[in-house]
Amino acid sequence: MIEKSYNWILKKAESKNVVWVLALISFAESSFFPFPPDPVLAIVVTKNKDKALYYAAVCALASVLGGFFGYYIGYTFFELIGSRILAFYGQVENFNEVIVTLNKWAFWIICAKGLTPIPYKIVTIASGFAKIGLGTFAMASIITRSTRFLFVSLICQALGERFLAFIEKYKKITLLLIIISVVIGFLLVKLFI
Repeated sequence: MIEKSYNWILKKAESKNVVWVLALISFAESSFFPFPPDPVLAIVVTKNKDKALYYAAVCALASVLGGFFGYYIGYTFFELIGSRILAFYGQVENFNEVIVTLNKWAFWIICAKGLTPIPYKIVTIASGFAKIGLGTFAMASIITRSTRFLFVSLICQALGERFLAFIEKYKKITLLLIIISVVIGFLLVKLFI
């Protein structure tokens, strides 16, 4: 499975549809999908270093738009869809605490959660449910998602072929670390949100 995932990412990194793949994964990750776009972005930037800022911008824009979709799910369809997504992440029991904290510190929580491995969709759905101001939500989302993807892109651009050679040599370990970071994100959600 790890080998197939890696080969799929490499294939997409060299395809002419790479922008759409990055945008789709980034959009979905901010609203309902559990897999982060960072590994795809990292390989795409490493293979196309001259477009690092462009790919970071694509991920950031799609992620912010996906965040608005998550917000809309929480605002309009919480009972039908939002609660099921939160249940998948084990966030139903302490959701009221999340809402109270979010109402008090919305901007800072959205910024902090958008930079961590904690699934961003939980914050976007909760923000919609809590009816956080769209201006606050938009500003925090733009700052946090742009920063995150710019950071990943610049690191991968700087490391270039060395990064790709490392991934190629240790791809099973690298992808396992990515999976572990996703799992840690889920655990952090259970513990701290």
